[in-house]
Amino acid sequence: MLKEKILVVFFLLSITILSVNAYALPQPPGMDFTFWDTEAPGTTNHWTHTLIGGDFDPVLQCTEPLVIERARLLLSLNFTPAFVGGTNPYVFIALVTLDGLPMSAKLIQHSFASGGLVTNWDWKANITNPFALNAIADKSAQIKITQILGTFDSVNFSSLRGKGVVGPEPISMALVGAGLAGLPIAVIFRRLLRK
Repeated sequence: MLKEKILVVFFLLSITILSVNAYALPQPPGMDFTFWDTEAPGTTNHWTHTLIGGDFDPVLQCTEPLVIERARLLLSLNFTPAFVGGTNPYVFIALVTLDGLPMSAKLIQHSFASGGLVTNWDWKANITNPFALNAIADKSAQIKITQILGTFDSVNFSSLRGKGVVGPEPISMALVGAGLAGLPIAVIFRRLLRK
């Protein structure tokens, strides 16, 4: 009888310890945060947004697992459109990717009545690709512009911002799951000890 009670207490204590460990993070799981990082890439067509603690509100330790719920990219571009004819004959089209993944279905796409260098042109898009959102969770997002029509010149600034929540620490949660899965085994042991 005493062995049965010790075994049950041992399993319950193990699950409690594992559960507490899973939530022993600098910021609690489920806590909302926003982030905002701005870069000045210049003449390059690819650059990286590296998210550090101060880029988050509230400030994060950057050891927490993150779940990015939504994000948005704003670019200020300088480019020269190509002549293609038609009503607005000068066109600039480019594709933007995040870590090699399309951010959304939206291209940088503008047509103009006259040619010449276009400066300080703002382009913004919501990041809707779930894989691209997941890519931001590693706190390093590489942005790349691939021109399709026209000539890319430079990027004055790139602003990546969004919202997410702190997720539960995955290894500890796996241990919690293993502990819960072990409960039926505890019942079997208890029955065996009775015999």
